[in-house]
Amino acid sequence: MPMPHPAPHHRLLVFVPEGERTPKSVPVELHDPWTTHLLRLLAGFFGGATAYGRGVGVWRNAASEIIWDRVTVVESWIRPDVPDAQMDELWQELEKMRVDLKQDRVGCILDGEWFDSLP
Repeated sequence: MPMPHPAPHHRLLVFVPEGERTPKSVPVELHDPWTTHLLRLLAGFFGGATAYGRGVGVWRNAASEIIWDRVTVVESWIRPDVPDAQMDELWQELEKMRVDLKQDRVGCILDGEWFDSLP
């Protein structure tokens, strides 16, 4: 029996940082609830999500300083007909995460395109 051809989905990657860490003043315990919250949110919106264990990330800030952080990647596959309201709500949650974890910005990748927020 041939495999059916499913409708194309969009790949979403959300990066959950451990938080401001100079010294690491935001407890790591804030990171895990955000990861769990995003997994539940994405499962509710899109049917499922997977979090990949903490890795190490690096980025350059506005002063061209290299900033290191540990990060968890949360991945979800989105149906093409996802309502705009769900994407808007996701972005609002990412903004809450940015504030809670004291980040300059947070972001996600949707189909290879980077989206981020600035305060």
